[in-house]
Amino acid sequence: MDRLTIKDIARMAGVSHTTVSRALNGARNIRPETYARIMEICRDTGYTLNAAARQLKRSDSGAIGIIVPDISNAFFCELTRHLEWLARQKGRNVFISSSFYDYAIEDKNIRALMENRVSGIILSGVGDQTYLRLRDYLGKVPIVFLGDNIPAGMVSQIAVDNYAGTLMAVEYLLSLGHRDLVFLGGRDSSVTHRRRHQGFLDAASAASGVRHEIFTMLSGSRIEDGYRTGLAYFSRCAEEGRPVATGLLCISDHFALGVMQAAEESGVDIPGHASLVGFDDVSFAALPRIQLTTVAQPKEEMCSSAVETLEGLIAAGGKAELQRKTIQPVLVRRNTCGPPRQQ
Repeated sequence: MDRLTIKDIARMAGVSHTTVSRALNGARNIRPETYARIMEICRDTGYTLNAAARQLKRSDSGAIGIIVPDISNAFFCELTRHLEWLARQKGRNVFISSSFYDYAIEDKNIRALMENRVSGIILSGVGDQTYLRLRDYLGKVPIVFLGDNIPAGMVSQIAVDNYAGTLMAVEYLLSLGHRDLVFLGGRDSSVTHRRRHQGFLDAASAASGVRHEIFTMLSGSRIEDGYRTGLAYFSRCAEEGRPVATGLLCISDHFALGVMQAAEESGVDIPGHASLVGFDDVSFAALPRIQLTTVAQPKEEMCSSAVETLEGLIAAGGKAELQRKTIQPVLVRRNTCGPPRQQ
């Protein structure tokens, strides 16, 4: 097939070639439905790759998009709040959307943001398959990825060292004297969760005389998922006539809160019978009646790095080198951990 020209795109869209040119160069005096039709044709034919790259060089709409898996999750809610505040300090308008852990919705959100002509996108992906769809947008809009769920070197990336965070949590429990550990929760489709699991396995395996296992049954990391998983774990221990592990690590703070409720209903005292560690350090973890020991993701540093990186990419018109920053987590000691009770 011969190389498409702007006149070909105009003929397909039923508009003049000057209208197509204005659309691809960020003009504001085009009807939204006309712009959407032109963009759809460009995407379908592949023409938009070079055209959108030219638009990046010539215009800055003043708006950015933020996509997270679930805005109702306290961690992503806090993350989004920081991102929006920092972006608005830069004079940006902000579009926020959730992907609901659905790859198709994530893709639609990206497309919608591009059709609204955002200058850049900050994205926390659904899982380890996000990159398959994201490849279609490389070169079209600056993207900064938050988290691990993407191959290195694809787009600029800001991530917390999840492996090191779990090492930290295990070493803390070992220092308290725990030698029976279990990691509760996690989904295989998440690189973040896999790295937390690996940190747990490596740290526990390296210590002498430590019994350890990973117990999963649900793919989510919500409070309900932690509650149901906790009930299943405690019930299994009771049925098999063996004690509950004295050190419990959870895939997230939300999950840990559910495990705490399950423990109470199962007669397992925390931290008397078992110490409990979460991950993320969301705001409720510090509430007086919770006081959850957790591994904190430094959210303000993550967000500041993400916004500054995106601003640099936008200013460079797509020519800036990709950036990768790994932020170290912090162990926050609260009241859900203590030495194991003598059996």
